[in-house]
Amino acid sequence: MALSLEEVRKIAALARIRLSPAEEDAMGAQLARIVNYIDQIERFSPAPVEPAAGPGREAEDEPQPCLPRERFLANAPAALDGFLLVPEVKAGGDA
Repeated sequence: MALSLEEVRKIAALARIRLSPAEEDAMGAQLARIVNYIDQIERFSPAPVEPAAGPGREAEDEPQPCLPRERFLANAPAALDGFLLVPEVKAGGDA
């Protein structure tokens, strides 16, 4: 499936990258190959798989006790008052 120049420009804008005209042509060809590959994957229908015979049975899903907070926080790079500290996430200029 060939992508139009306008579609390539829209994808570049969504990815926040600037492309020269030559790069737009190259990116269009690359994106077209990716889209064609995805189309091939969508058409793929795998053969049915028979369940494995033998002792390979899965264990029952049973509740287990939680990891103690102190042990969990011992591996944390930073903690405060029993909570894990993570870097602040800030939105970009457009959000």
